[in-house]
Amino acid sequence: MTYQIPYEERILGKILTDSARRFGHRPFLTVDGRCYSFAEAHDISQSLARGLQRLGVVAGEPVMVMLDNSAEFIFAWFGIALLNATIVPVNTAYSGELLAYVAGDVKARIAITSHNLAPAFAALPPERRGALATLVVHGECEPVKGLDTIGWDALKVPEGNPVAMPAKPGDIAFICYTSGTTGPSKGVMLAHSVVLQTSENFIKAVGMRADDTVFSPLPLFHGMSRSMATLPALLLGAQVHIAARFSATTFWQQVCEAGATISTTIFTIPPILKSKPPGSNDRAHKVRVMFNAHHDPEFEQRFGVTLVESHAMTETGMTIFTPFPERKLGASGRAGPDWDVALFDENDEPVPQGDIGELVLRPRKRGILMDGYLNKPETTLGALRKLWFHTGDLMRADEDGYYFFAGRKKERIRRRGENISAYEVEAIAAQHPELVECAVVGVPAGDNEDDVYLCGVLKHPDSVTPAALHDWLGSRLPRFMMPRFIEFRAELPKTPSAKVEKHTLLKTLPAPTAWDSLAA
Repeated sequence: MTYQIPYEERILGKILTDSARRFGHRPFLTVDGRCYSFAEAHDISQSLARGLQRLGVVAGEPVMVMLDNSAEFIFAWFGIALLNATIVPVNTAYSGELLAYVAGDVKARIAITSHNLAPAFAALPPERRGALATLVVHGECEPVKGLDTIGWDALKVPEGNPVAMPAKPGDIAFICYTSGTTGPSKGVMLAHSVVLQTSENFIKAVGMRADDTVFSPLPLFHGMSRSMATLPALLLGAQVHIAARFSATTFWQQVCEAGATISTTIFTIPPILKSKPPGSNDRAHKVRVMFNAHHDPEFEQRFGVTLVESHAMTETGMTIFTPFPERKLGASGRAGPDWDVALFDENDEPVPQGDIGELVLRPRKRGILMDGYLNKPETTLGALRKLWFHTGDLMRADEDGYYFFAGRKKERIRRRGENISAYEVEAIAAQHPELVECAVVGVPAGDNEDDVYLCGVLKHPDSVTPAALHDWLGSRLPRFMMPRFIEFRAELPKTPSAKVEKHTLLKTLPAPTAWDSLAA
């Protein structure tokens, strides 16, 4: 589908108001079994915008939002957008130092949260709250000492003139904090135009139409449920269902009940779903596309869906994809038409075709790249060195211009003079029928070398031994890529967005129970 938002119309508050006028009482948002029309969503968001305006919120001011998946999250976001203020979505797992870091970095006066998450703010010492002065709480909550505590309903101003603050596409709509898995989190500053570019590309990548229903079980504090579910539905007049969280046991039942035709996902979800026993809902649903996931013919055959893969980052949105239904198995896609794309070596020189290099990007038009990292000018300059944005992702390209993901630069393992992509070892190991998921990391082996360590989760306990898995891998991997250590666990440490948290895993390695191929 061809879908283009003129640059001057890439303003979130304006789009919300226009969609309410165009689509009125058509169903828009369903959360916890409650369906809101476009008009209802607009009216509730307006009441919150008036309440925030009464608290003195002005254009460009950051407002922290720390809420579980809920309609309230979306209405708070839209209310902030109507004021042309800046939403700062906060990971709901944050507390203590992590929460204090965001509060101190962004210096927001106001935070919006819920009764179950408010204790994280209450536990912060006053000197670690930054400029925070007011806490808006959804649900029953005791006042937080040192903060003005306002109830959700008390914030709303139902009657009054519509809020429509002047805004430009280049104004900062979001400050999104990266997960910080390899270092301190960075606040990525995103303009309205950047966020909406992502939604526009999502529509193209999945072939989304106005009669589609998007189901998303991913957290709203991350971009997938916002820019690749809620906003596309807002733009097209489609429907979006937001689940509280991902559940492998109820996923297909939920998409059936939602009547979903598109679902958002992350790379770890399809293998988990595939590991479950066949069920009556495997083919009873209407889902035709799941985005963003590695291509898996076995999964597609069993569940009757197409898995769509792309490359996207908080800082850039979606940069490598193909318009639906075009694709090449195993590839993330081709360079989007609005980007110059190259693969660089460690000296920022282009690598030969077919070799692995770091993906670097350069926009061909305004308003599609982040404004930078909040309060981190040196980090921003480092990421944008030599006028290219350095993603930290490793890829290779084929002769047809398709790009294939090869792992994270910081996760590369060096063994016997060879650089090993952890991602490539994981991708091969994941093909074993008894392995639900795995993580591959490097552990120090001395002399600036690493040993390959594979930590996996089995479908059935003791269904395969480490030695048997090692033998199986031996016919599929070069010797230098073979794991020295193999360990099976009941589960792997995960971030709230269900990504394997490798820095946490590394703290526990090597485990005394790990199988060692050298010792064997």
